[in-house]
Amino acid sequence: MDDAALSCGSLLAQTSPYTPVTVMSLFTSCHGQRPSLSARAFLNQCNARRAPALYSRRRAEDKVALREIGATGVHFGLHEALFRRRKDPRIPRFARRLLPELDCVYPTYRLHVSRGRISPHDEPLLANLERRVRLASSKHDLILAPLGLGDHVDHVITHQLGKVLSAKRTVGWYADQPYAYRAGREVPTPGGTRRVKHEVDQKQKAKLVSWYGSQAGPLFGGRAVPELEEYVYLPVRG
Repeated sequence: MDDAALSCGSLLAQTSPYTPVTVMSLFTSCHGQRPSLSARAFLNQCNARRAPALYSRRRAEDKVALREIGATGVHFGLHEALFRRRKDPRIPRFARRLLPELDCVYPTYRLHVSRGRISPHDEPLLANLERRVRLASSKHDLILAPLGLGDHVDHVITHQLGKVLSAKRTVGWYADQPYAYRAGREVPTPGGTRRVKHEVDQKQKAKLVSWYGSQAGPLFGGRAVPELEEYVYLPVRG
């Protein structure tokens, strides 16, 4: 839920006094069942014992942070990748409880979530998300979607959603942070767009990111959040 703040928080803060800004976060929830080993490692990284309590805190942080910059936050309530489950009647219930990975859509972080490959079990998500975003937007809106840098599967799904929406909506892109920062090189400009570098008010952005205490800290290993540049890629009209 900190993606917008990290990637284009300064842009949103400087835009909101002049036009309504809505940040739609798709994957904002989890289940309360026994977590997989990768999900447990994630919870430990966040110093959290239970996933539902962590995600409740993260949603609250997001609401407060966006309110501070005059933006509206909308949470779609879908489970994040590490917590998405599939229903397979062939797997006995006791086996699922003993080994949660058996019915995880993405059993591990390293081999599944971070590989950028969308599971066939997630394909119905796109149609559902497209319908919901189209109902919540108009043809006059500019939608900014992530480029999907870093190959986190939830970012990749959101990027694919942007592509699908571009048939009926005006869609631009933003460079996912901190993945663009970690790449250490310029991100290629997508075809049909022009690259715009936003002049970031780093003091303002640092204050915004500080609201995401349960998220930004673990993301950077407890170290200070570096100064992150902001790049957007706007569609070029033919």
